[in-house]
Amino acid sequence: MIKFHHTLLFLLVRSTQSRNIAITSDGIALATEARGSQRLITYDALDNQETAHSFGSSLPNNVNRFDDVAVDPNSRARDSTIAFAIDANSGIVCSFNLREISLDLIGCTTQGVNTSPFVGIAAMGGTVVVSGGTGGASVFTYDEDSGVLSDRATIRNRSLGDIGYPDVTLVTPEIAAFSADVEQGFGVVVSSINTDSKSLTRDRVFLTEDSVEFNFIILPANFPLTSSMYFQEGSGKNYLYVANGGITVQDPQTNGRPRVVDVAPIGFKALTVDVNSERAVAVFGGVITRSRRTSSVYIVLDISDPLDPELVNTEVVSRRSRGGRITGVASAGQSILYVTENSASIGHASLQTIDKSDKIVSFA
Repeated sequence: MIKFHHTLLFLLVRSTQSRNIAITSDGIALATEARGSQRLITYDALDNQETAHSFGSSLPNNVNRFDDVAVDPNSRARDSTIAFAIDANSGIVCSFNLREISLDLIGCTTQGVNTSPFVGIAAMGGTVVVSGGTGGASVFTYDEDSGVLSDRATIRNRSLGDIGYPDVTLVTPEIAAFSADVEQGFGVVVSSINTDSKSLTRDRVFLTEDSVEFNFIILPANFPLTSSMYFQEGSGKNYLYVANGGITVQDPQTNGRPRVVDVAPIGFKALTVDVNSERAVAVFGGVITRSRRTSSVYIVLDISDPLDPELVNTEVVSRRSRGGRITGVASAGQSILYVTENSASIGHASLQTIDKSDKIVSFA
């Protein structure tokens, strides 16, 4: 297995075209702009309204672009919520008031964190976690009412003994699931966060179904190992779905081997994922190669039986020569949103009605 430190020279000459998207539970999305800038994009999935936001001199001088974004997955922006964005170069995190499609800067941290060569960000319930690649993991706190961030990281550039952390998902405000390059290969490292004692504890590791290694990387915030949580209503159980070429699912708070999900179309490589807990579906963005043609594709899995998902839909977004690969997906309500590396727009589709007797598989 090639590791982070063996590939830095190669990675540093790659084009920087990261693009990411996050969505609130009521269908308001926040996305970074194509090819990077200080602007952020909001999108209302109900009326397909897309708005660009600039912040000019309100931003710190060392914030030159936003590379990744985060919202609390349980938040509702139609009533106002807090959103976050990070500049990978400076490691500065900024918070925003997100109300419908309006976006107002609240403030930014005064201290950056290490983010090299990859970065990811997640937020939930007063906690913001930054995965800084080989720079380690960092944790900030924020006031859930005002959105004001802690000026400095409570936990900064902490290594858990692994090679690097290109992305992160929050299971709870006190538990993080880091995409990780570990000694055995690629995996998910689940860690407990204690902001009082400023500790980050490595609890367990799950190896992933890696079939892409370092292919499909886009610096600095699109590594093909991502995860998303399914908060199953009524059962009290939570499940983590992971894209790393292959697809796996596990209870992140219980020891054991992850379940390999082998229902994707032949030739599909899962590169990014988002779970719509309300509709009990997981949307995986990726690529599929057929007859020597590679296309950017998303698939939809019915996860009402969390450990035994079923494929319900497959949609081709673009040929990679035109639109590049899908770099982020987001789903809430009846909507699926996606962004690609070479497109300035946000793609929007509707979830198909799941009919158990007649699964939908469409190659548009």
